[in-house]
Amino acid sequence: MHIGRSRNDQTTCDMRLYLRSSCLKLFFAVKNFASALLLQAEETAESVMPGFTHYQPAMVTSWGHWLCSYIQGLCRDLERLAFALSLVNRNPLGAAAAFGTSWPIDRALTTKLLAFEKIDFNTLDCIVSRWENEAQLAHSITLLMNHLSIVAQDLIFLSHPYVGVIQIEDNYVTGSSIMPQKKNPDFAEVIKSKASLAQGMLSGLLGIQKGAMSGYNRDTQTSKYLIMDLVRECESAPVILQGVFESLIVNHEKMKELSETDFMNATDIADHLARRLNLPFRECYHLTAKSVKRSAPELKITNDALRKTLEDTGQPAEIADDMEDLQDPLKLLQQRLHHGSPSPEQTRLQVKEFAEQLDSLSTPLENMEKNILDAQESCRNYEV
Repeated sequence: MHIGRSRNDQTTCDMRLYLRSSCLKLFFAVKNFASALLLQAEETAESVMPGFTHYQPAMVTSWGHWLCSYIQGLCRDLERLAFALSLVNRNPLGAAAAFGTSWPIDRALTTKLLAFEKIDFNTLDCIVSRWENEAQLAHSITLLMNHLSIVAQDLIFLSHPYVGVIQIEDNYVTGSSIMPQKKNPDFAEVIKSKASLAQGMLSGLLGIQKGAMSGYNRDTQTSKYLIMDLVRECESAPVILQGVFESLIVNHEKMKELSETDFMNATDIADHLARRLNLPFRECYHLTAKSVKRSAPELKITNDALRKTLEDTGQPAEIADDMEDLQDPLKLLQQRLHHGSPSPEQTRLQVKEFAEQLDSLSTPLENMEKNILDAQESCRNYEV
């Protein structure tokens, strides 16, 4: 049997096999990273910590809930990688130069031997779309790298000595050429820069075939350099971050201490006042803001400050005595009972949900890997 391949045809097929292999490798690297985070999230569902907006202290959350936010984003990345794989895993072999061949080829047989899911039928589109699978994978990698760059920036900020709630293991930090005391999180800075690099390469891939005529055009040759460079630059990022988190030292006492300062409970107090006084939240917001100013130089709202504010506005001042639960960060979290909240109960439910998601996303790709290995074994025993 003649399989009827041309140079264009073979290159197209080889790239599909390369993209499939690279995508599978990256998928399981991300999955393993998410699984490592999942174990820590379950263990730290009650580990309170400050949450931030605009880099400023905002509201109390937990380290477990924080990690779950990473996992949810990674699950979307896994869905995108799985989708990219479903588009890549189609057999273009036999398209020849774009218009088929007169040789008696068997595209169904090569589909089986190469463990493709199905035939990419139209031979012209097989060649015209040579850039498309590269761009599809690059899109998935770019969004993944954006997520990982957020993780990287969090590590930089939270491990800063002036914050000090986490400590990165020495094997993952670097020193300075002249300052012997330095422990620089260089890996995190590199991940952030590679997120930007990925965006540039994706933009290049999206523009390569723009406005080209149907048929083979050598423009698409450039897509191979871009995607292979992109994979090489980014494939180690989830592996490195997994190692960082598995060796990370978390200062839970410092997290709790910071959760009790900088008026982290102000929003919860405003909510409490709105319920107790039956007032619009905007009015209770202003009552709480005045209490914050009156509490200075203390870093939490005092009973006296709240009492004076309530008296000045004609509200029942005895409500200020009902503050004990509002000063306890863990009790604040336990009041947030809705789905997806940082309460310990809801965080544990998220852990369970994400564990199921990771299993369901991984099973089809584990089967794909098995099919590939079986097909490789069949090829060793196949006689043309």
